[in-house]
Amino acid sequence: MPISRLAASIILGALAFAGALGITSGAGPGLDPDSMSYMQAANSLAHGGALRDVQRDWASVDSTMPLAHWPPGYSVAIAGVERLGLDALRGARLIDALAAFVTIAVITWLVAGVTDTAAGIVAGLLVMVTPAVVQVHESILSEPLFIALLVLTLAAMARLPARPLVSGTIAGLASVVRYAGLALVGGVVLWQLARAGSRRERVVRAATAALPAIVLQGLWVLRTVHRAGPSAIRQISLYGEIASTLREGWRTTSAWLVPGMGEAWGIFVAAGVAVLIVVAIQESRPLRERQAPAMAAVLLAACYLGLVLASRLIADPGIPLDDRLMAPLLVLLEVAMVLVVAPAWQGWPRAARVLVAVLVTVWWGAALRVSITSARYATHTGNDFAEDCWRDSPLAAWVRANGEGHALYTNVPEALYFHAGRLSHELPDEHDPKTMASFADTLARRNALVIAFDETCGVVTNLDSMLARLPLHEVVSVPTGRVLAPSEPSAADTFRATRP
Repeated sequence: MPISRLAASIILGALAFAGALGITSGAGPGLDPDSMSYMQAANSLAHGGALRDVQRDWASVDSTMPLAHWPPGYSVAIAGVERLGLDALRGARLIDALAAFVTIAVITWLVAGVTDTAAGIVAGLLVMVTPAVVQVHESILSEPLFIALLVLTLAAMARLPARPLVSGTIAGLASVVRYAGLALVGGVVLWQLARAGSRRERVVRAATAALPAIVLQGLWVLRTVHRAGPSAIRQISLYGEIASTLREGWRTTSAWLVPGMGEAWGIFVAAGVAVLIVVAIQESRPLRERQAPAMAAVLLAACYLGLVLASRLIADPGIPLDDRLMAPLLVLLEVAMVLVVAPAWQGWPRAARVLVAVLVTVWWGAALRVSITSARYATHTGNDFAEDCWRDSPLAAWVRANGEGHALYTNVPEALYFHAGRLSHELPDEHDPKTMASFADTLARRNALVIAFDETCGVVTNLDSMLARLPLHEVVSVPTGRVLAPSEPSAADTFRATRP
């Protein structure tokens, strides 16, 4: 008996849920630098009622500040799970696993409803093993929740086109999980403007779709401006030199097209996929009315890529086109390709069907191999600050045992947050005499310790030249770094007497 669409969706969704929990077990989940902000904001909301981020500025007395640089959605979700009894780490794992279930189940259900159950299963399996998608699910990051909301937005656009408030609300929620979610709002609005109806009807539908995001973003911006200042979210300017970003985008795309192979192969595969899509579109013209979901996916993909590139140009020159940023785009492209190819499939010659099936199977196997390798590293060694070198750092262990009662200043705040359970400040960027004198005063006044990590666990800022100019004495030296404290007499007086 053929498996039903709903059953296939639930089974694949459950498989994705279990897989997401599996790849964050052991040494996982991965701890990205951004994870510190997400977890701190979730903790502060769950236990203190306010969204607070880590304050890194050395001159600040407070060790936290109002969350502003990141949108609140992911942290709010984690805090909600924390209120049920889990800590932030386990709460984030559960949120990401539930997001994986939603993503794969909805993709399978949506594609199966447009084509057939077999195509839905293929789409779900393709997305499930995509290396970029797997990698963002290995760590405490907002992308899994964002991708789930993206897929729900797509499903609402395709299956509930006459209810713009539904798709608009989901897109609005996505925009407070990641600012890139504004692209989904734009896609929903354009979708309503493009649908049939009078000009007034289209405008009313578009405005209805945009309303939830306007309310949510408006409230967030007003709160952030009130508590953190008008420039707290992003500094708007014009940043050029985008060529390197585009090259990175191509490398990410090539790695997606030919997992585990060289970049040059990506050109040939991209050309082949383009030809396949063109042929499929021509073959499926009689079924054009069934292609609304594919068109919606392409529209969202175009809006997402356009917003990311625009943000790179005017908001943040550090935005990369790496696996993390490209993962939502790749999900949309995979869904769109299956939706375009599947309706034309039955009309192709047997040899063409066999060839495409073999190529898809080979890609799936290659992607699975790359993803398994990545997941093994995540669970055995650990990603980013979950890596065993950071987890087992004697310096972090010393701070955990002996750092109570001292303010901490360090070149790696994340290591102390995750593995010593301590908030800390970064060190000054400027090393001029006035700044150094002020910093020396701060260290002495706050009974502070300087925790200087070396490069054992990765590339970090080398502090030797700066520390040599400060009146500090070494408290302890251990593998992975050393601890220094202000010398006597007054740190500032000693600095002024010894500086060149």
